[in-house]
Amino acid sequence: MLDKFNREINYARISITDACNLRCLYCMPNGYIAKHYNFLTVDEIKNIVTALAHLGVKRIRVTGGEPLVRQDILDIIGTINEVDGIEDIGITTNGILLGDKIFDLVENGLKRVNISLDSLKEDRFKKLTGGDLKRVLDGLNKALELGLVVKVNMIPIKDINDDEIVDFIEMTKNMNIDVRFIELMPIGEATRFTGVTKDDIMKYLEGANIVKIENNGGGPSEVYRLDGHIGRVGFITTMSHSFCSRCNRVRITSDGKLKTCLHNPDEYDLRPYIDDVDRLLEVLKMGIYNKYEKHTLLEDKISKSSRDMVRTGG
Repeated sequence: MLDKFNREINYARISITDACNLRCLYCMPNGYIAKHYNFLTVDEIKNIVTALAHLGVKRIRVTGGEPLVRQDILDIIGTINEVDGIEDIGITTNGILLGDKIFDLVENGLKRVNISLDSLKEDRFKKLTGGDLKRVLDGLNKALELGLVVKVNMIPIKDINDDEIVDFIEMTKNMNIDVRFIELMPIGEATRFTGVTKDDIMKYLEGANIVKIENNGGGPSEVYRLDGHIGRVGFITTMSHSFCSRCNRVRITSDGKLKTCLHNPDEYDLRPYIDDVDRLLEVLKMGIYNKYEKHTLLEDKISKSSRDMVRTGG
């Protein structure tokens, strides 16, 4: 389906929980208590995905919070995989539980995994997140062994982990992964920190033989291959170079709201219509068609979203 700015919307991110088993410094360092609502059920997720597929969505990414804390995660992935028209299922995870569940996830239809990883130093990772780096790397390696498309999402923050940028770039030398540097977005706890831009990171690549990948599947990242590296380096430039003109996605929150722009406030409540196919399609069509042209982060330096990131979905 096309929105009113003639962008084809063929990708949806569906958050299935606000809960998380880590306490990342820039996200929710003091923990998070979910609001008083029930998360989407497997059947509700199936109805929403079926309607989205009817409107032309082909790719689904399951997010959170941390989606792998849902006890019914295998049912969720398997149910999405059964929907006609869905060609690709991915998940965004912190990786702590990935090694334990990756084989069953693949059996149920998972094809891609994005792993959020902000340090390769065990002590620092523990300090930043409260988690165990070895478990994350175990899950990453198992995903590669199973042939999944693997991306590592790193948010570089000044005076916190920006001294590891070169180490993350070096990961792509011998691993078939995309390491993507994501510019820190001013939402919630993240407003207390200063991010690093693509232009800052490109200085680390001066003198290297790099080639930009022009056909990147319609995603938001700018991707480069370094000479002699198996993997690739990418950038998601939310704060320095807007990619709104090629945005192809919408988000469904874990409490059943359609959110067409991460940084704008409008939401469409889907829950009253989840069991009414015609009305559900009508609300989704209206929301997608009226998707914002762009966010105003570059001008305002603050997100207009009414939600913290954990309540929106990554």
